[in-house]
Amino acid sequence: MKRYRLTLEGKTYSVELLSDPSQDEVRVNVDGEVFTVGVEPVQEETAAANAPAAAPLRAPVAAATPAAAAPDVPQAVGTNVVKSPLPGVVKSIAVHTGQTVAFNDELCVIEAMKAMNVIRAPRAGTIGTIYVTEGRKIPHGSPLMDLG
Repeated sequence: MKRYRLTLEGKTYSVELLSDPSQDEVRVNVDGEVFTVGVEPVQEETAAANAPAAAPLRAPVAAATPAAAAPDVPQAVGTNVVKSPLPGVVKSIAVHTGQTVAFNDELCVIEAMKAMNVIRAPRAGTIGTIYVTEGRKIPHGSPLMDLG
């Protein structure tokens, strides 16, 4: 993933993005320590809106907390909505409303660039509303289903 050198209050940090920076939470490696941080878009002022942006306008919204020791343990998220990690076409939906799923169970398959991408449950729960249907084109970040 991408690496950055950031300076904050005179101290320089080596930062590596470990997950998709367009998600609500991002895993980052800061000088060898892994954190999960929340991010949200930053609203620009009118004058700044006309200037070209050098980088995505996202900023931390929660204090960084060390990530879990085991990489296969899902991180807690602030919402029950499972979102699409990539744009594509929903090829199949493996669950139904009211179904109980375990961590890493298959939820659906999204085809992107001729590759079939299995979307798995980020944690155990019960399927609520399913927002997509088979054959539907979806953009990155669109809601797929609720996982209560």
